[in-house]
Amino acid sequence: MSNIRKVILIILSVLSLMVIGAYAFLQVQLNKVNRITAGETEFTTEDFEEDTDEPDSITSVDWGEMNGIRTRDGVTNVLLVGQDTRQEGERARSDSMIILSVDTVHNRMTMTSLMRDLYVKIPGYSDNKLNAAYRFGGFELLDATIEENFGISIDYNIEVDFEGFQTVIDAVDGIDVVLTADEVAYMSRQSAYGRDHNNKTITGLVVGENHLYGEAALVYARIRYVATANGTRDDYGRTERQRTVIQQVFQQLKDQPWTDLLGIYDNVADVLTTDMTNDELLSIALTAYNLGANEIEEYRVPEDGSYSGEYVRRMSVLVPNDWNVLRANLQEFIYGA
Repeated sequence: MSNIRKVILIILSVLSLMVIGAYAFLQVQLNKVNRITAGETEFTTEDFEEDTDEPDSITSVDWGEMNGIRTRDGVTNVLLVGQDTRQEGERARSDSMIILSVDTVHNRMTMTSLMRDLYVKIPGYSDNKLNAAYRFGGFELLDATIEENFGISIDYNIEVDFEGFQTVIDAVDGIDVVLTADEVAYMSRQSAYGRDHNNKTITGLVVGENHLYGEAALVYARIRYVATANGTRDDYGRTERQRTVIQQVFQQLKDQPWTDLLGIYDNVADVLTTDMTNDELLSIALTAYNLGANEIEEYRVPEDGSYSGEYVRRMSVLVPNDWNVLRANLQEFIYGA
């Protein structure tokens, strides 16, 4: 064997070992994420989140006509679920539900907030608020509920609780958020879980731009009773703030080199729960990274002026004026023309 051939074989052997080592390292890192396997979800009995003493204002709902579940090659929908649980291992109602869509057809990313009080059909259960589906049957039931009501296919899911949310924010070294005077006043007398949480309060806030870390960012993302700078209140304002947080996290991450992203991922992996395999997780991350999008387009369901507030079973709920229009608008936003 010539010396040149020997050198080539040595180089190829070293490269092969490096590739194998890198793949093994990635698998170890990806295995740190908590996994939920399809078919292993424990379903619970139903309950109703009673928040009013008002008599029923509706007796029936016009659900429109479903024309199947829409999909499109090149568009992947990942449902981001934030759950309001205070006890480890407990599955609570979903505090936030955002569909993050990665679209390689139009080279864009979008996020759609689904209002938790939407009155929907839940397969196998009574009609209820959308956020009840996750409590009753986790990812499996929530995905089925979204597909049945909105005609949108959910490909994957990622869930994080309050503690995990703070870990993610701290891992990206905080986020920049512009606060109004009312938001500063509200946040300064709150803690992440209310005023009695270890007697903590958020200090040092100013009107204008603030750099928020874990707990402060969580308090900001959960504000309901103070209007945003756009005048949005209640849960509508909260979903706007949640999208702001995701937008800021995205801005922190989009220009980071892969080496830094791996370090951030290592800090947050064990607070995330997903139904994605390692290969699926890596594939969607690479696809999103390579899109080169500068921002994430935003949408909320239902849109302003497209629903009414109603009462049923002692629950305050949101009922769309026209389910067919809602579905068509949402599908156009996610999948494009």
